[in-house]
Amino acid sequence: MEKFDNLVHKLERGAIERSEFEYCLGRVKKYFDIDIDVPTLQFFGLPVVEEEDRVYLKTTQNSYLDEVYCVVDIETNGNSPVKNQIIEIGALKYHRGEVIDTFSSFIYADYIPEAIVRLTNIEQSDLRGAPSLKHVLHEFRLFLGSDVFVAHNVRFDYNFISKSLQTIGEDELLNRKLCTVDLARKTIEAERHGLGHLKEVLQIDAGEHHRAYADALSAAKVLDACFRNLPEEVKTTEDLIRFSKGSHSRKRKRAKEA
Repeated sequence: MEKFDNLVHKLERGAIERSEFEYCLGRVKKYFDIDIDVPTLQFFGLPVVEEEDRVYLKTTQNSYLDEVYCVVDIETNGNSPVKNQIIEIGALKYHRGEVIDTFSSFIYADYIPEAIVRLTNIEQSDLRGAPSLKHVLHEFRLFLGSDVFVAHNVRFDYNFISKSLQTIGEDELLNRKLCTVDLARKTIEAERHGLGHLKEVLQIDAGEHHRAYADALSAAKVLDACFRNLPEEVKTTEDLIRFSKGSHSRKRKRAKEA
């Protein structure tokens, strides 16, 4: 949420004094009908931690290898979160190369364009009896918690879900986010870095392409491959996020010999 940009930018750089944290919060509280405190920020998805007289993001302290990543993929009936909606969400919690939890659901929609049916193989009949957008997004937000939101082209999935939350009367996401497209471009040698092509390059077999859970699992395996080629200076999760957004290539450590 843009209202929190100043606070988040400060926390990205490291711990801040509680007094500075309270000052930043005070500047945004006027925009909300609820009290904004640390538990509220955590519910919004920000991994904020209070410790004595300082406040910090746990992603600035956690080793990227110890982080829990929530890898997400959505299928929609169009590209606009204003005019269209999500029809399927698939997600998994990924920790040290293992899937530790999963989330998958269709979402009821009145209409699926034929082009989307051809792309995803999701038929209107698949959505008959599926839960509502409001129900699934509420359950997904609880599943996501304050973990790092990961997706292949994260801007699309993250923004679509955030805007969809607004349409059902909830606040947008504040989770830290990581794009496996950006990360793959810096760590994996390939002609293209779309998910379909990377699956071929990395020999990933995770199920049907353009289905939410299968694509989330494929993205998790891409993430794992990226980890094997990171430079030594990437140590924390915030280091990883900054590295993924870097505008130029960095020297990579050699991949492990097979």
